[in-house]
Amino acid sequence: MTGAGGGAEKVDGRRERSKRTRAAIVAALTDLLDEGRIEPTAADVAKRAGVAVRSIAQHFPTREELLLAVAAHHGERLEKDHEALEGGESFEQRLDRFVAVRARELEASRAMRGAAAVVQARSPSVQHALQRAAERRREEAARVFAVEIARASDPKATERTVALVTSGRAWDALRTEMRLGQKAARDQLAMSLRCALVR
Repeated sequence: MTGAGGGAEKVDGRRERSKRTRAAIVAALTDLLDEGRIEPTAADVAKRAGVAVRSIAQHFPTREELLLAVAAHHGERLEKDHEALEGGESFEQRLDRFVAVRARELEASRAMRGAAAVVQARSPSVQHALQRAAERRREEAARVFAVEIARASDPKATERTVALVTSGRAWDALRTEMRLGQKAARDQLAMSLRCALVR
């Protein structure tokens, strides 16, 4: 005869297995995107996650839901870096830290932006997630360089310039259109910020 807690244990066990499967699927797609595979098939994801293909549809009925989960997971991976940006050091110290963190984030997100671009035209949720990420980056840059922006002759225009040169699109242009390596792109980002903020 099953004990009083037997049913609850079974439910908890199923719930934990479900969480592990979801996490494995998200991690698998994240890894594939990190490797530059913009549109991996469900079979590719399932093989990497070690699950059946049908499990993907069971846990993520649409590709949009899966991409949103991957975007959230990716954001969590990068979150700890942003804690290091708080502080009131000199401009050069803040610039060095900001450029290091932002360049690392934008480089790590290149594949994610490419994958999102494939579906965002037909996916309001993905569009919204991309917009939220861009807004967070703009707010972060404005906060880190608030002193310099406030001193500018046109603070609003300066804030927009900072947002532009530190955006994902600007980074992708440096890396793809201008064919700069990561270090050269990082140096260009630092120089662009100096030009915008130092008078």
